[in-house]
Amino acid sequence: MLDGPVQQHYVSKFYLKGFAANRRVAVYDRANGFVSSLTPKKVAALEHFYTFIDESDRQRFEIEALFGIVESRAGTALKSAVCRSPLSFEDREYLALFVAMHAIRTPAALAESISVREKVEHARLTLIVSSEAVAYNLIKESKPADTPETELRRLAEKLFEMVRGNHFRINVPDVAARAIALKTWHTLARTHFERDWTIVHAPSGLNYITSDSPVVLSPLSDMEHLPLGYGSFHTHVLFPLSRTAALVMNGDERRMRHADVKPEQVERFNTAVASDCYHYVIGSSVDLLDKTTAPLNLNGSMWAPRVDIGIGVPPGETQPAVFIKGLGKRPTMPI
Repeated sequence: MLDGPVQQHYVSKFYLKGFAANRRVAVYDRANGFVSSLTPKKVAALEHFYTFIDESDRQRFEIEALFGIVESRAGTALKSAVCRSPLSFEDREYLALFVAMHAIRTPAALAESISVREKVEHARLTLIVSSEAVAYNLIKESKPADTPETELRRLAEKLFEMVRGNHFRINVPDVAARAIALKTWHTLARTHFERDWTIVHAPSGLNYITSDSPVVLSPLSDMEHLPLGYGSFHTHVLFPLSRTAALVMNGDERRMRHADVKPEQVERFNTAVASDCYHYVIGSSVDLLDKTTAPLNLNGSMWAPRVDIGIGVPPGETQPAVFIKGLGKRPTMPI
């Protein structure tokens, strides 16, 4: 597919309309604390974010078109969930795909993917080049047979010092990070589909918010110290559906129910969503965003990855290995 939109929403435009008042949404920028009033068309969109270049150097729009198909089918399911109408098997499938899509196609997902891959490769190189002798063997294998011994030793010493002193950086191209994120889409959708769903409805006059990274992992009480994952039973998966309703996923029995919640529960939900934003928090009014973000001290802060990488000896093994470790709470960093 050679034709497609230049501006591509990483948070669906029709979805953002569900948080609008008078056809506009308030948008809080955590970098400077400013709140703007914008139309959904101008929110959470980037040029050619999921356009890719084929072997003939042509722009291709198949991925964006696939997102559009899911959006068109999920829109009906989302509306049914908000209106307390029953969801069919197909509705549940497309809504699970829609939620998973918003977990993998945002700038936050791309940044997380890049961070994980860079840290994995960094740790792997650190693990491989464990001594100057190992560095020497690696250099010797890569150089011509007539390379002088003194040169091999010099290069081996330089390589080992570079790795031991952490004087190097791994760079993962955006296109590779997108591919990594996209490969997890079906797995995440299946995980979401299998979980218990509770549609929580806000009291009259209160609104939910969303963000530019709207799928949020929230630990159960007293389990904040444990790593979070989409399939973890000690984790709630939160996804705002509209101003008036939100989806909470946990368990693994595909149960479905609706619940009316108290004002303080809406406030806690909004706090979790705002705290996890990548750059922007989005809602129906400036007052709502001010009330939600002010206690969080987000102004002048930047998003940080939740996933980290370590090196250790797995249980039952004798040799160290690289492993991924999730963090229970997303850290924040000053700009």
